[in-house]
Amino acid sequence: MVGRRTVYLFLVLRMIVAALVVGAGVMIIQVTGEGFPAGPLYLLLGLSVVTGATMYAALKAGAPERASLWAIALTDLALETAMVHYSGGVSGQFPMIFLLTIVAAALLLEMPGGLVTAFLSSLCYITYGLGEQLGWFHPPARSMLPGPAHTIGLLDVYMHVSLFFLVGTVGGYLARRIRVKGTELESAETKLKQLRVDTDYILNNMSSGILVMDTQLRIITMNPAAEAILGIKRSESTMKPISEMLADCAPQLVTELAGALEFGRSRRRHEIEVGRVAGCVTPIGISISLLKDTDGEKRGVISVFQDLTEVQEMRERVRRADRLAAIGELSAGIAHELRNPLASISGSIEMLAGELALTGENKRLMTLITRESDRLDRIINDFLDFARIRHPSKRAVTIETCIEEVLVLLRNNVVKTQNIEIAFACQGRVPELNVDDEQMRQVFLNLAVNSCEAMTGGGRLEIEVSAPEPRRVRVTFRDTGPGIERVEVGRLFEPFFTTKEGGTGLGLAIANKIVSAHGGTIDYYNRPVGGAEFVIELPSGPADGAIQPDAAVAEATRQAALTL
Repeated sequence: MVGRRTVYLFLVLRMIVAALVVGAGVMIIQVTGEGFPAGPLYLLLGLSVVTGATMYAALKAGAPERASLWAIALTDLALETAMVHYSGGVSGQFPMIFLLTIVAAALLLEMPGGLVTAFLSSLCYITYGLGEQLGWFHPPARSMLPGPAHTIGLLDVYMHVSLFFLVGTVGGYLARRIRVKGTELESAETKLKQLRVDTDYILNNMSSGILVMDTQLRIITMNPAAEAILGIKRSESTMKPISEMLADCAPQLVTELAGALEFGRSRRRHEIEVGRVAGCVTPIGISISLLKDTDGEKRGVISVFQDLTEVQEMRERVRRADRLAAIGELSAGIAHELRNPLASISGSIEMLAGELALTGENKRLMTLITRESDRLDRIINDFLDFARIRHPSKRAVTIETCIEEVLVLLRNNVVKTQNIEIAFACQGRVPELNVDDEQMRQVFLNLAVNSCEAMTGGGRLEIEVSAPEPRRVRVTFRDTGPGIERVEVGRLFEPFFTTKEGGTGLGLAIANKIVSAHGGTIDYYNRPVGGAEFVIELPSGPADGAIQPDAAVAEATRQAALTL
């Protein structure tokens, strides 16, 4: 069934056509030069307008569409019969006016409407023609038309009736085809719209970046993940050359995309780097594919990429854990190989010192040997202390209290002579931690002392505690020192690596092992404004006895050391 808007449009067109038909009748009367009044034709036009307005109001009031359309068709047939009567009868110029209603009914009511109105139009034409021939009807305009009065014959009836039914049949068929095609088109548009919505939903929620370009390497579209990774906005980049948008921050990406399009070769997943604001570099894993049409012609290029920052951090943690495990095994082996000979040497020296009466230089050398043997034994013990950090004895701890105790130590010792300002802030409500408070104070003190020692000319140390997630606590140490060279960042947590003169290189390594044993992480960043930033993240849930991956390495090392 047609919609209300189509019916309303039909009513408007109906009034326009009625006005044109009446106008044509008036012109015919004027051409004849006779003084026949045109009032009846204007009256018919008025009745047509009133009928259309009445039907419009009825439809607005909720009248059924189909019944209203049949009422309009029957009314129009009556008005058209009257038009034929006042325009000269079957001999006049308007017997074909019935085709207007047949066409309209066929389009709006399909095949049944076309055939029924064709039948009714034929009935009106034949009835009026016979009535005129038998003298029942006397067309008032007949005397104004040239030539003798025309009588209806079988040929006229045949031609008109055939034409009426032909128009009704063809119109109904076409209306049905239009209706079917319209339904199919509407269904296809709905599916296409849904497909676009689904596609946009998928692209917008993908964690991987999608970048699509045409053959001119102009950006066609990109998803939010691509915007975040590349640092550009889709609204500002669409249909702009990629060389213009990414030449500064991702020249390698531009080169690879241009090469893939030029040589017609896709590239499998590999890693490159793209720049971000403040000089930061982001590693990404990227795949490049060509877009082709059904004929195999190149239509553009598409790249799919992911931010590999977390992956690289995980790789670094695994490498760090492997190094720590190797060092633990090495320490156990060294201690095993050195302690027994050292014990024999120390025992022998003590026996010789007790039995021999040494004087002068010999006595001094004997004392030196004894002292250095003891020092070597202490070095081995210190080395083993690093390898076998005790398993944390966890209990509920308020992190603010733990840090405040560390600050007391700092202010009373380190900061007094260094002109360093220390600021401590707690962002929102922070849950209690289930940690070994003694070990965590050791970690916090180590990081704070390192920051203070790095600011040789004075500066500011900021310590911030926050809870970025319900079961996660973050402790951040920020200083205004010189920071650390990029080439040295990857080795910060390695044992015996230090950038300080006279340092042992075990402080950050021990801090890292303690944090890992608590199921947390510790990371380092160079601040954009200058200085260092250490970030510790710890779980705030109750202890379940599980040992995290890095903690498992530490535990394995401890067990190896305890076998001595």
